[in-house]
Amino acid sequence: MHSVMDTDVLIIGAGPTGLTAAGLLADHGVRVVVVEKNPGTSDEPRAISVADETLRVMQQIGILDRLVPEMLTDTGARYFGRHGQLLAEVRPASSRLGQPGKSQFDQPVLEELLLDAVRGRDRVELRFETEAFSVRDTGDHVETTVLGPRGRTVVHAKWVIACDGGRSPVRCRLGIPMEGSTQVEEWIVVDLLGTGEHERFAEFHCNGTRPAVVVPGVKGRCRFEFMLLPGETAEQVTTPDMVATLIEPYLRRRVAPEDIRRARVYVAHQRVALRYRQGRVLLAGDAAHMMPPFAGQGMNAGIRDAANLAWKIAAAVHGTGTDALVATYETERRPHAEQMVKLSRRIGQIVMSTDSRVTLARDLLLRGTGLVPSLKSWITAMKFLKQPHHTRGCIAPVPDGLPKTVAGLVGRSLSQPAVRLPGGDTAPLDTMLGSGWNALRFAGGAGIEVIPLDATPGAADGRVVVADLSGSFAGLRAEPVTLLVRPDRYVAAAAPAGRESEAFAALVEFVPWLADAWRRHQERLQPPIPS
Repeated sequence: MHSVMDTDVLIIGAGPTGLTAAGLLADHGVRVVVVEKNPGTSDEPRAISVADETLRVMQQIGILDRLVPEMLTDTGARYFGRHGQLLAEVRPASSRLGQPGKSQFDQPVLEELLLDAVRGRDRVELRFETEAFSVRDTGDHVETTVLGPRGRTVVHAKWVIACDGGRSPVRCRLGIPMEGSTQVEEWIVVDLLGTGEHERFAEFHCNGTRPAVVVPGVKGRCRFEFMLLPGETAEQVTTPDMVATLIEPYLRRRVAPEDIRRARVYVAHQRVALRYRQGRVLLAGDAAHMMPPFAGQGMNAGIRDAANLAWKIAAAVHGTGTDALVATYETERRPHAEQMVKLSRRIGQIVMSTDSRVTLARDLLLRGTGLVPSLKSWITAMKFLKQPHHTRGCIAPVPDGLPKTVAGLVGRSLSQPAVRLPGGDTAPLDTMLGSGWNALRFAGGAGIEVIPLDATPGAADGRVVVADLSGSFAGLRAEPVTLLVRPDRYVAAAAPAGRESEAFAALVEFVPWLADAWRRHQERLQPPIPS
């Protein structure tokens, strides 16, 4: 005997990516079932670096105020050479997104906060100790058999999102291959408690003998990573005595066994799924891409996946978005995931090398960047860590004649300055955007007209004018211009005043109602015809 249940979306995996997707989908009015084979969220501090874009998503979900006290914010990194000399000190340039560019966090804390937020949303059902065993796409829905404490259940879902990790059983059952390779070098990762460290810089010790990474966290937490030497085994290096010996030169005291939160050997993978979608089943997070830890982008890439995908699936469920819109998920997300995998691998090659000729050349090169200001700025401000820039997907062509400062915003995440509200209070711009589409009109000065756009013909006019207090949009004040902002805060189109309909119509393939919504907005602005 088995039971049958219907839902809009089934999410397989309750890690950061799956829980984020569940929260965002629920906020779009979508029914969600989340199944997780483990008894609860993870208690292991796997990911430790969080990017500004991830924090922006956490702000949208509503947990940022509780997450910030558990983070070491606005952090950077220092790279040391063969003889312990400082080669470079890097820190992300000032973020446009209203959050610090890079911070250290504790993954179990984040997952608990996400779980609490998801449990507070009426449209989400969570099932732990429940595993998905078969996924069958019928064409108009997906039938997934899950087994857990409630017995065997067949879940009928319009869409399935597989967030089931790097070994993704769903990806394997679908026969979707991964492109890339596996790192040869093994590393031990050790997480400590009670270290008393408060440094805001991670340390990369590129010593050419046993490379090491030290990443301080909040509340005395600290991570240490060491490359294993030839002949060493996981059993040898994970003993409390060996862990204490490895850490002592960096912590300058002997580590007690009770301070060791985790000690595990791993091999990093650098792989990207050949496809992110098969029919009504989509891959997200580690199921779609795996990368070395050196750029701190693994979990952040998964959160970007969830934020990109949630509103598109919601539109498909509600009939306000097309299948072509869902297809843009892979088009937009896969290229950036590939970039982050390559960047992580390259940073790893800098850190891990034990070839004396390579390390000497590296040290000389990095020290020489100080002679070239532009190159030094590119390295020290971490400009090599490229933010997503969608050039294909749910993006309208840029009209001729737009200034470069405006045209360059299309396909990028919208800035989030503090703005002054009509009543005089200040708040981040995102608080005015809600969870839907918005048009932002800039007509000179610091004023920004925020125009919510809705697929419902009778939707109320919720226009409001706010003032940019930071000057983030100063480059848009020269002439009247309108930006079309997607639910994930990316700019889908930019147009001079009066040409908005042309730009919005270019997106009809993905979001058929947008042009009509803009037309209805324009009609509201027209004076009544005299009787």
